[in-house]
Amino acid sequence: MTAPQPNIVVFICHDLGQHLGCYGMSEVRSSNIDRFAASGIRFKNSFCTAPQCSPSRGALWTGRYAHANGLVGLAHNGFANELNPDERHLAQMLREVGYETRLFGTQHESKDPSRLGYDHIHDNWLCGGLADAFEQTLAERENSDTPLFAQIGFFEPHRPFPHNDVETLPHDQLTVPAYMPDIPEVREDLAAMEASIASMDIAFGRMLAAIESSGMADNTLILFTADHGIAFTHAKMTLYDPGLEVPLILSVPGIAGGVTHPEMISNVDVLPTLLDLLGMSKPGNLHGRSFLPLLTGESYTPNERVFAEKTYHTYYDPMRAVRSSRWKLIANFEYAPWQEMSPDFSCNTKGYVEVSKALNMPYNLQYHPPLELYDLEADPCEQSNLADDPEHAEIRNELARSLRQWMQDTSDPLLEGPMAQGAYRERMQAFKNI
Repeated sequence: MTAPQPNIVVFICHDLGQHLGCYGMSEVRSSNIDRFAASGIRFKNSFCTAPQCSPSRGALWTGRYAHANGLVGLAHNGFANELNPDERHLAQMLREVGYETRLFGTQHESKDPSRLGYDHIHDNWLCGGLADAFEQTLAERENSDTPLFAQIGFFEPHRPFPHNDVETLPHDQLTVPAYMPDIPEVREDLAAMEASIASMDIAFGRMLAAIESSGMADNTLILFTADHGIAFTHAKMTLYDPGLEVPLILSVPGIAGGVTHPEMISNVDVLPTLLDLLGMSKPGNLHGRSFLPLLTGESYTPNERVFAEKTYHTYYDPMRAVRSSRWKLIANFEYAPWQEMSPDFSCNTKGYVEVSKALNMPYNLQYHPPLELYDLEADPCEQSNLADDPEHAEIRNELARSLRQWMQDTSDPLLEGPMAQGAYRERMQAFKNI
């Protein structure tokens, strides 16, 4: 008899990065996630393909980079970006082979979540409500033989850092990342974010307990990740490591846990891996590489390099990056501020004025240079740009050629000229129709 297909539950957080106890942030109250990591399969060097919500999620769920799948900027409100009509989301693929597909909470891949392939959509925004809905769903499915695919889209810890059920820690108990100034405004924001993570962790623990008590645990693949880095300077909306590092933790039926892998993994690799785990055929246009052989102990050639991109967040700021275990090259294609800032000052950027004053950057460093090169071994916080250093010209040029080849291989439109996002196309058409 053929074994039933496993249930798949994917947890994805907003703006979390690797800001968790199991990734070295010891003061963060993430005990449920940390226990899951200790018993599961954790990837130490896991990266997203874009430091913004929609482009990163689109790459995760299609296995294709944002510049190829169409989701080059945000999908919500007036940004109007959308997956190309022929792009297929994992939920669509799984529904076609008999899965019941459910979305709990946030998605950021489409203005119309029904386009993505979900049978049921639970619109709760905050983590406690998602846990309630998930528990109820598992109770209702107690006798179902239909495999389940569920995306749990936590809003937390996106600003304004909701944490109604958790008190903030004293600010002096927090660790300020070395790439940020240690000032009261940053500590206040970090405390609120940590409490939001703690709130989400409680809901995550409830959902794991619901899976266990439902009897599904032995046949359920669980994956925990995030879309991109934390919403702070030098992180979200940048191609520096704090913007690209994400957690990737798995529990897979039949595969031993308690393992940490050091290999570099890109979130574009997740979809082909899941399809391989399920024994499903993979579309021929995928950009990611399955890491299933790494999980099963078979022959696996690690990624020597991972690639990342940004085209739009709140405005046009095209850049591309290549990262090896030691080197990072960022190519900036517009003369724009080095740190993008959201216009929602009351929510997203309340500390940016104070941060800018504390950083006290000279004017000539406040805008992107054409190229940035960082030695990640000597300079893990990416503070010393070596792109113009003659001693590093050879590695700079080799990485630039590698980055350009990746853009060619994946048909990046940026090579041919400036790229418009959905908002431009919608507004120009409306203007022409007046």
